Amino acid sequence: MLWVVLKYLITAAMVVLISECAKRSDKLGGLIAALPLVTILTLI
Repeated sequence: MLWVVLKYLITAAMVVLISECAKRSDKLGGLIAALPLVTILTLI
């Protein structure tokens, strides 16, 4: 149960980080969103 909550918190933090970066620079937000870390978190 702890793993699920931790995964949700990490994923939410990544979404907020990407959206904040995308406000400043579209290319930077796209680059961070394309990193394998985001994909791995959603697949787990």
